[in-house]
Amino acid sequence: MPPLYVIDAHALLTLPGLCSSEERVYSFFDRLTDEMAAGNLTFPNQVLQDCKKFAEGEFLYTWIKAASAHRKHYRVDNGWQEEVLGTCEDLADFDDDCEQTQVIVASLALMNADTGRQCIVVTEDRLGLPNRLCLSDACPSLGLESMTATEMLQAMNMADFI
Repeated sequence: MPPLYVIDAHALLTLPGLCSSEERVYSFFDRLTDEMAAGNLTFPNQVLQDCKKFAEGEFLYTWIKAASAHRKHYRVDNGWQEEVLGTCEDLADFDDDCEQTQVIVASLALMNADTGRQCIVVTEDRLGLPNRLCLSDACPSLGLESMTATEMLQAMNMADFI
């Protein structure tokens, strides 16, 4: 069984810029939609809300909304968020009243990894901030792999689009 790629908003927002050809962009996103429908690519609902802040009105946000209906894994039990915060509390910014999307992405990956499936967090959140740990640095302490969006496309045999 292929791994489950759990992608965050940072990585989703980079996807259009990774496709090397404007003529192939629709084929590129069709392939990604197929991966979602096959249960190999997902993101939690909170990522959709984060993308709305930065890409509303753009093709990417329209695709994210449409493709989100094809996801098989997107709900996270609160217990998994507690598990993530208990293991890696520095991933959250407790001064921020908004929902902590990076915690939910890690929770979704951890929850699915608990079923025995290989789960990989796809993130471009790679620089630590003064108020929280970046997601890619938090993954090893959670027992999760992480990679960039480019690495995911290569692993999914989509490098010809890059």
